[in-house]
Amino acid sequence: MLLDYLFLPMVIWLIGGSYLTAQFPGIPIGVWIVGFIVVTTLLNILGIKVADKANYVLMAFQLLVLVFFVALAIGNMVSSNGAGGLASGQPFSNDTASFATVSAGAAIAAYSFLGFDAVTTLTEETINPRRTVPRAIMLVALIGGGIFVAVSYVTQLVHPGGVFEDSASAASSIALQIGGQLFGAVFLAGLVVAQFASGLAAQASASRLMYAMGRDSVLPKAVFGRLNEKHHTPVANLVVTGAVGLIALFLDVATSTSFINFGAFTAFTLVNVSVVFQYVRQRRAGQQLNPVSYVVVPAIGAVICAYLLSQLDSNAITLGVSWLVLGIVVLALITRGFKASPPEMTATEKATVEAAA
Repeated sequence: MLLDYLFLPMVIWLIGGSYLTAQFPGIPIGVWIVGFIVVTTLLNILGIKVADKANYVLMAFQLLVLVFFVALAIGNMVSSNGAGGLASGQPFSNDTASFATVSAGAAIAAYSFLGFDAVTTLTEETINPRRTVPRAIMLVALIGGGIFVAVSYVTQLVHPGGVFEDSASAASSIALQIGGQLFGAVFLAGLVVAQFASGLAAQASASRLMYAMGRDSVLPKAVFGRLNEKHHTPVANLVVTGAVGLIALFLDVATSTSFINFGAFTAFTLVNVSVVFQYVRQRRAGQQLNPVSYVVVPAIGAVICAYLLSQLDSNAITLGVSWLVLGIVVLALITRGFKASPPEMTATEKATVEAAA
């Protein structure tokens, strides 16, 4: 999970830098990445309420741009092929698609659907978290997933296939195709705003996760378990996350997203396996659970996640396995050779109320 959360802001900033570099090729991508990191870190240091207000404005703008993108794409299709072209199976099945290519693409594209679980890291800064956080997880997954599927569908109708002059800035090229220079500029602004807003939330989530781990002595408490006295934010963790983001200067988008997806696929595989173990444990205790919900569905989920994990970039697998080994070593140290229970990260109602106040 920590690998996932540490690298997520980095990839977001890298994608934002790629968009801007494609538009302004004379400016090195490093300038944009560093700019994203500095501004995002400063806003997060000022506090969750400041970041939250900024996020509302940014989110409204990017949603408006998405609506215009879909409308222009539909208009472009209708003018070219008539209204009948809007209902097509071509984006899902065509001559260029094969199981191998779709699987390899899915292993990277899964990045678009990640992050819904990140809201759990803000539990102690949420009012009535027992009700709010589970609902937020489901809503983010459903709404975000719906948006990605809808936009991807109309994009494939306008530009079938996966061949682009520059895959890192393909969306900007399509925006120019369907809306001309004016909408291309507006769309670029929307993309940059989207990356900035996403980076703001992702960095906040990563810093809160490290703070919880530091407070519970999973990480060094003196560094990671402290809050700034003035702003009540984990400044050291935000700086660490920003520093990790500088790795983006040496990576491309595909490789960096594979790093994140390794952590996500590993975590989701084990979550599904845990549900099966829960079924076995409850059966032994005499409680009857639905075998479809507790065995069949999670077993299918575990197999799919494990398969997609095997399709990732070899560098990502190497880094992920190395990180996993390091985690086992750390776990052995803090549990004195697996003789003691590992620390549990918990959120109290008292801490939640104080943080939200």
